[in-house]
Amino acid sequence: MQGIDLIHYARALAFALVPMILSLSVHECAHAWSAHLLGDETAKDAGRLTLNPEAHIDPWGTLFIPALSVLMGGVPFLGWARPTPFRADRFREGVNRRFGAALVSAAGPVSNLALALVSLSLLAFLGRLGVPLFSMVQDGDSMVAQRNALDLFLLAMFQLNVGLAFFNLLPIPPLDGYRLLPPALDAIARPLERYGFALLMAAFLFLPAGVMNAVFRPMYALMNAVQSFFGVA
Repeated sequence: MQGIDLIHYARALAFALVPMILSLSVHECAHAWSAHLLGDETAKDAGRLTLNPEAHIDPWGTLFIPALSVLMGGVPFLGWARPTPFRADRFREGVNRRFGAALVSAAGPVSNLALALVSLSLLAFLGRLGVPLFSMVQDGDSMVAQRNALDLFLLAMFQLNVGLAFFNLLPIPPLDGYRLLPPALDAIARPLERYGFALLMAAFLFLPAGVMNAVFRPMYALMNAVQSFFGVA
Protein backbone atom coordinates (compact mmCIF):
# COMPACT_ATOMS: atom_id res chain seq x y z
CA MET A 1 0.00 0.00 0.00
CA GLN A 2 2.84 2.36 0.83
CA GLY A 3 4.37 1.84 -2.63
CA ILE A 4 1.06 2.66 -4.30
CA ASP A 5 0.78 5.89 -2.28
CA LEU A 6 4.31 6.90 -3.24
CA ILE A 7 3.57 6.37 -6.92
CA HIS A 8 0.34 8.34 -6.63
CA TYR A 9 2.04 11.32 -4.99
CA ALA A 10 5.01 11.19 -7.36
CA ARG A 11 2.64 11.38 -10.35
CA ALA A 12 0.64 14.17 -8.72
CA LEU A 13 3.80 16.18 -8.04
CA ALA A 14 5.10 15.65 -11.58
CA PHE A 15 1.83 16.80 -13.16
CA ALA A 16 1.81 19.84 -10.89
CA LEU A 17 5.45 20.95 -10.84
CA VAL A 18 6.38 20.44 -14.50
CA PRO A 19 3.45 22.59 -15.76
CA MET A 20 4.16 25.10 -12.99
CA ILE A 21 7.82 25.48 -13.98
CA LEU A 22 6.98 25.79 -17.69
CA SER A 23 4.06 28.17 -17.15
CA LEU A 24 5.88 30.51 -14.77
CA SER A 25 8.89 30.62 -17.10
CA VAL A 26 6.64 31.77 -19.95
CA HIS A 27 4.90 34.22 -17.59
CA GLU A 28 8.12 35.90 -16.49
CA CYS A 29 9.61 35.87 -19.99
CA ALA A 30 6.46 37.65 -21.20
CA HIS A 31 7.06 40.39 -18.63
CA ALA A 32 10.68 40.71 -19.76
CA TRP A 33 9.81 40.69 -23.46
CA SER A 34 7.07 43.33 -23.12
CA ALA A 35 9.43 45.62 -21.17
CA HIS A 36 12.07 45.07 -23.87
CA LEU A 37 9.58 46.05 -26.58
CA LEU A 38 8.82 49.24 -24.66
CA GLY A 39 12.52 50.13 -24.56
CA ASP A 40 13.53 48.97 -21.06
CA GLU A 41 16.48 46.55 -21.07
CA THR A 42 16.54 45.97 -17.29
CA ALA A 43 15.16 42.44 -17.52
CA LYS A 44 17.30 41.60 -20.55
CA ASP A 45 20.45 42.77 -18.75
CA ALA A 46 19.46 40.60 -15.79
CA GLY A 47 19.25 37.51 -18.03
CA ARG A 48 15.47 37.23 -17.78
CA LEU A 49 14.64 37.55 -21.50
CA THR A 50 14.64 33.76 -21.85
CA LEU A 51 12.37 30.74 -21.49
CA ASN A 52 15.08 28.87 -19.58
CA PRO A 53 13.47 27.94 -16.22
CA GLU A 54 16.80 28.37 -14.41
CA ALA A 55 16.49 32.13 -14.88
CA HIS A 56 13.03 32.30 -13.30
CA ILE A 57 12.54 29.55 -10.71
CA ASP A 58 12.03 30.58 -7.10
CA PRO A 59 12.63 27.48 -4.93
CA TRP A 60 9.83 28.40 -2.52
CA GLY A 61 7.21 29.80 -4.85
CA THR A 62 7.80 27.57 -7.88
CA LEU A 63 8.57 24.28 -6.14
CA PHE A 64 7.95 24.09 -2.40
CA ILE A 65 4.59 25.88 -2.04
CA PRO A 66 2.96 24.16 -5.06
CA ALA A 67 4.31 20.79 -3.90
CA LEU A 68 2.95 21.39 -0.41
CA SER A 69 -0.44 22.32 -1.89
CA VAL A 70 -0.55 19.02 -3.80
CA LEU A 71 0.52 16.94 -0.80
CA MET A 72 -2.20 18.61 1.30
CA GLY A 73 -4.81 17.68 -1.27
CA GLY A 74 -5.23 21.12 -2.84
CA VAL A 75 -4.51 22.60 -6.25
CA PRO A 76 -1.20 24.43 -6.91
CA PHE A 77 -2.64 27.72 -8.21
CA LEU A 78 -0.66 29.56 -5.53
CA GLY A 79 2.78 29.76 -7.08
CA TRP A 80 5.26 32.37 -8.22
CA ALA A 81 8.68 32.78 -9.81
CA ARG A 82 11.39 35.36 -9.26
CA PRO A 83 9.90 38.79 -10.04
CA THR A 84 11.04 40.17 -13.37
CA PRO A 85 12.66 43.61 -12.87
CA PHE A 86 11.73 46.54 -15.05
CA ARG A 87 11.97 50.31 -14.85
CA ALA A 88 9.22 52.48 -16.25
CA ASP A 89 11.57 55.45 -16.41
CA ARG A 90 13.60 53.56 -19.04
CA PHE A 91 10.70 53.13 -21.45
CA ARG A 92 11.39 54.81 -24.76
CA GLU A 93 10.24 58.36 -25.31
CA GLY A 94 6.52 58.71 -25.86
CA VAL A 95 5.49 55.72 -23.73
CA ASN A 96 3.37 56.71 -20.76
CA ARG A 97 5.07 55.22 -17.71
CA ARG A 98 1.92 54.11 -15.92
CA PHE A 99 0.37 52.65 -19.07
CA GLY A 100 3.63 50.94 -19.99
CA ALA A 101 3.94 49.41 -16.52
CA ALA A 102 0.36 48.14 -16.83
CA LEU A 103 1.21 46.54 -20.19
CA VAL A 104 4.28 44.84 -18.74
CA SER A 105 2.23 43.55 -15.80
CA ALA A 106 -0.64 42.34 -17.99
CA ALA A 107 1.72 40.44 -20.29
CA GLY A 108 2.23 37.70 -17.67
CA PRO A 109 -1.43 36.73 -17.15
CA VAL A 110 -2.12 37.13 -20.89
CA SER A 111 0.67 34.65 -21.63
CA ASN A 112 -0.92 32.20 -19.19
CA LEU A 113 -4.32 32.53 -20.89
CA ALA A 114 -2.62 31.91 -24.24
CA LEU A 115 -0.95 28.77 -22.87
CA ALA A 116 -4.28 27.60 -21.48
CA LEU A 117 -6.01 27.99 -24.85
CA VAL A 118 -3.16 26.30 -26.72
CA SER A 119 -3.19 23.35 -24.32
CA LEU A 120 -6.95 22.89 -24.54
CA SER A 121 -6.91 23.33 -28.32
CA LEU A 122 -4.29 20.58 -28.62
CA LEU A 123 -6.35 18.34 -26.37
CA ALA A 124 -9.48 18.91 -28.46
CA PHE A 125 -7.55 18.45 -31.72
CA LEU A 126 -6.06 15.14 -30.58
CA GLY A 127 -9.49 13.95 -29.52
CA ARG A 128 -10.94 14.76 -32.93
CA LEU A 129 -8.09 12.89 -34.60
CA GLY A 130 -9.03 9.82 -32.58
CA VAL A 131 -5.79 9.76 -30.61
CA PRO A 132 -6.48 7.60 -27.53
CA LEU A 133 -6.36 9.79 -24.44
CA PHE A 134 -7.89 7.24 -22.08
CA SER A 135 -7.19 3.64 -21.23
CA MET A 136 -9.49 1.15 -19.55
CA VAL A 137 -8.20 -0.31 -16.30
CA GLN A 138 -9.61 -2.83 -13.87
CA ASP A 139 -11.13 -1.34 -10.74
CA GLY A 140 -12.55 -4.13 -8.60
CA ASP A 141 -15.19 -5.90 -10.64
CA SER A 142 -15.53 -3.20 -13.31
CA MET A 143 -13.47 -1.43 -15.93
CA VAL A 144 -12.98 2.35 -15.61
CA ALA A 145 -11.48 4.94 -17.94
CA GLN A 146 -8.12 6.37 -16.88
CA ARG A 147 -6.51 9.42 -18.49
CA ASN A 148 -3.11 8.83 -20.06
CA ALA A 149 -0.04 10.99 -19.42
CA LEU A 150 -0.50 13.31 -22.41
CA ASP A 151 -4.13 13.98 -21.53
CA LEU A 152 -3.23 14.66 -17.89
CA PHE A 153 -0.39 16.99 -18.87
CA LEU A 154 -2.42 19.10 -21.31
CA LEU A 155 -5.37 19.28 -18.95
CA ALA A 156 -3.06 20.30 -16.10
CA MET A 157 -1.51 22.99 -18.33
CA PHE A 158 -4.97 24.35 -19.15
CA GLN A 159 -6.27 24.39 -15.57
CA LEU A 160 -3.04 25.67 -14.04
CA ASN A 161 -2.66 28.54 -16.51
CA VAL A 162 -6.25 29.68 -16.04
CA GLY A 163 -5.59 29.54 -12.29
CA LEU A 164 -2.32 31.47 -12.57
CA ALA A 165 -3.93 34.14 -14.74
CA PHE A 166 -6.84 34.54 -12.33
CA PHE A 167 -4.56 34.54 -9.27
CA ASN A 168 -2.13 37.08 -10.74
CA LEU A 169 -4.92 39.43 -11.77
CA LEU A 170 -6.07 39.85 -8.17
CA PRO A 171 -5.53 43.56 -7.35
CA ILE A 172 -3.19 42.90 -4.43
CA PRO A 173 0.51 43.83 -4.36
CA PRO A 174 2.81 42.30 -5.50
CA LEU A 175 0.50 40.56 -8.00
CA ASP A 176 0.17 41.84 -11.56
CA GLY A 177 -3.40 42.98 -11.06
CA TYR A 178 -2.18 45.63 -8.62
CA ARG A 179 -0.58 47.61 -11.46
CA LEU A 180 -3.83 47.53 -13.40
CA LEU A 181 -5.75 49.51 -10.79
CA PRO A 182 -6.92 52.97 -11.87
CA PRO A 183 -5.12 56.05 -10.48
CA ALA A 184 -8.20 56.93 -8.42
CA LEU A 185 -7.41 54.01 -6.11
CA ASP A 186 -3.75 54.93 -5.49
CA ALA A 187 -4.48 56.51 -2.10
CA ILE A 188 -5.98 53.21 -0.92
CA ALA A 189 -3.69 50.77 -2.72
CA ARG A 190 -0.21 52.24 -2.18
CA PRO A 191 -0.20 51.92 1.63
CA LEU A 192 -0.76 48.17 1.09
CA GLU A 193 2.45 47.70 -0.89
CA ARG A 194 4.53 47.04 2.22
CA TYR A 195 2.10 44.45 3.57
CA GLY A 196 0.65 43.04 0.33
CA PHE A 197 2.49 39.71 0.32
CA ALA A 198 1.80 39.07 4.01
CA LEU A 199 -1.89 39.87 3.51
CA LEU A 200 -2.02 37.58 0.51
CA MET A 201 -0.47 34.65 2.38
CA ALA A 202 -2.69 35.27 5.40
CA ALA A 203 -5.77 35.21 3.16
CA PHE A 204 -4.84 31.83 1.69
CA LEU A 205 -3.88 30.35 5.04
CA PHE A 206 -6.61 31.65 7.31
CA LEU A 207 -9.70 32.61 5.30
CA PRO A 208 -12.50 30.02 5.65
CA ALA A 209 -12.79 27.50 2.84
CA GLY A 210 -16.22 28.87 1.97
CA VAL A 211 -14.80 32.33 1.33
CA MET A 212 -11.97 30.97 -0.83
CA ASN A 213 -14.42 28.84 -2.80
CA ALA A 214 -16.54 31.92 -3.43
CA VAL A 215 -13.49 33.84 -4.69
CA PHE A 216 -12.47 31.07 -7.08
CA ARG A 217 -15.97 29.94 -8.11
CA PRO A 218 -15.99 32.21 -11.21
CA MET A 219 -12.68 30.70 -12.30
CA TYR A 220 -13.98 27.13 -12.04
CA ALA A 221 -17.15 28.14 -13.87
CA LEU A 222 -15.01 29.64 -16.65
CA MET A 223 -12.91 26.48 -16.89
CA ASN A 224 -15.98 24.27 -17.20
CA ALA A 225 -17.55 26.55 -19.80
CA VAL A 226 -14.41 26.67 -21.94
CA GLN A 227 -13.89 22.91 -21.70
CA SER A 228 -17.49 22.34 -22.77
CA PHE A 229 -17.05 24.74 -25.68
CA PHE A 230 -13.97 22.82 -26.85
CA GLY A 231 -15.70 19.48 -26.26
CA VAL A 232 -13.16 18.33 -23.68
CA ALA A 233 -14.39 16.32 -20.71
